Amino acid sequence: MQVRLAVLVAAKVEGIRLSLNYSKLSDTVNLLLDAIKHKWDLKLSNLSQIETSETRVRLDKRHHDWLSQYGLSRGINIASATNLLISEYLAGNVTSFQIPLTKPVLQQPQNLTEITPIEQTQTREKPKGQALMRSLKL
Repeated sequence: MQVRLAVLVAAKVEGIRLSLNYSKLSDTVNLLLDAIKHKWDLKLSNLSQIETSETRVRLDKRHHDWLSQYGLSRGINIASATNLLISEYLAGNVTSFQIPLTKPVLQQPQNLTEITPIEQTQTREKPKGQALMRSLKL
C-alpha cells in the first residue's frame, strides 16, 4: 500500500535515510514503523531534515493491519496515522501513544432461533359448489 508523507515528515525521514545510507525512502519508513510498533528507541530525533520531492512511500503488508487499526481508533486514514506516528516518534514522544498489537477479535454469530409458523386457531371453511357460485353472483 502506498501513502503520501507530509512534507515535514518526508524531510525528516529523508535525513534519516541518508544517515543510514538506505536506498529507498520506503525502507526507512518501514524501519521507523517497526521501531514504533516494537517500541525501539533509535535516538533519531536530532538528525537533520533534508528537503525531498519524494513523498510517496510503499508500506510493507506487515504494517497495514495495525496502522489501519490505529487510524480507525482515532478516526483518521492510514496515511494520516503514518504521518502522525512518525512525526511523534521523531519528536521523541515514544510513549505518548498506544499501538494496538493484537488483531481484532471477530464477533461470533449469534445463535439462530428457529422460527415456527403460527397456526391459525380459527379455520374457515371455503365455499364449495353451489355456495361458491352463489357468492360469486352477489
